[in-house]
Amino acid sequence: MTSAMELAEVGGEASGSEQFLVQDARAQRSPWRAAGGAAAGLLLLAGAGGGAAHFALRGAASSVGPRESKQQTIAFPARDQCSNWDEDCYSKGCCNVAGLTCFETKPGKGECLKNCTPSDSKLCNQPQAIMEPVLADAVLYDPTLYCFAIVMQDIGSTKKYYDLELLQGAYAKGTTIFGCDSWGVFSDADAELAPGVPVTKVDDVDGDFHFAKREETGTWLNTGLHYQAWKAIQAEGKYAAANWVVKLDADAVMIPSRLKYWLSDKYVPPAGIYLENCQYVKYGWFGSLEIFSKAAFETLLGSMASCKNGGIDWKVGVDGGKYGPMGEDLFAQTCLDANGVKRGIGYGSKLDGTCEADRPLSEKKNKKWKPNCDTVATTTYHPFMKPEDYWACYEATMKAFPVYPPPPAP
Repeated sequence: MTSAMELAEVGGEASGSEQFLVQDARAQRSPWRAAGGAAAGLLLLAGAGGGAAHFALRGAASSVGPRESKQQTIAFPARDQCSNWDEDCYSKGCCNVAGLTCFETKPGKGECLKNCTPSDSKLCNQPQAIMEPVLADAVLYDPTLYCFAIVMQDIGSTKKYYDLELLQGAYAKGTTIFGCDSWGVFSDADAELAPGVPVTKVDDVDGDFHFAKREETGTWLNTGLHYQAWKAIQAEGKYAAANWVVKLDADAVMIPSRLKYWLSDKYVPPAGIYLENCQYVKYGWFGSLEIFSKAAFETLLGSMASCKNGGIDWKVGVDGGKYGPMGEDLFAQTCLDANGVKRGIGYGSKLDGTCEADRPLSEKKNKKWKPNCDTVATTTYHPFMKPEDYWACYEATMKAFPVYPPPPAP
């Protein structure tokens, strides 16, 4: 049976999300799949942007429509429709802790496990009865990207934050969100990415930008600001030309061409999907890299008002406020769940010090841990809040992995 678990508060982004950590969770240090539909060939990263130009994998033409026939993919329902980690999951086929899988361990009995090794007393099967509730017909889309970032300038703290400076540097290099097919930057105050290139200022229409502060950092909760930014994105409409929508934290080092490659074999159900990215927690969607299919993002845009104005008590939070108000990532996830958008598997899309499962075993409780950017080839590394650390990570990963994905070791 899965090891003992404990409740903990969120680290890193400090959104107030409830975490449900597996105490002996192993770090996931091999994000690439060995088989099962990964796009063939190697992508040579050209220049600093490494993905500003559009490309289509598998010989497909650029398109906003599906590019292959339907197949079935894993698409989990909202966690409240799944079994608790210590319950028999056979009939539901899923577990309410991200990263746990339902296995048939005895005839007609399912257990939520991190992994399963067959033995004389353990089956470790996944029969049709277990898989049926979590499978959905889905199609592939060309991995075109609309990427956005949100800069809070009135942070409510005297501590120096470098988010705007980091985005200005990324704009100059044409990387991170600026290497996507289209992009947007939104803020609570006027600013420029470069002379004559303004960010989009959004106003505190609902009076909740300064509703509450995070206990860990003393900075303002980000939900109200993100809500107004989503409205601005909806009004602008640029996102609709892309098949995937990506929100990136300013202190996350993302290589856009790698993310395109990584998304090239991700199947999307008709109602859309969002990709959970942190394992062994109850709410496994961490805000440093939020990946929505276009249909999922449109559902958020269409339902966010009803979620915010009564459907979700975000100012109180889950479990009657036990963990404080919701940050934007938890608010978005619960709103998507409430409106029928399925959860996909996005583990390995990033290496994130705020996700305990991503940390090495010796660093499990070190919330200040930062990844080494030249040891694991992935799309995104987080967090790097200071410019010198941020650009050191960027240079290290580009030097270590100029060909992506890297060729197998000899």
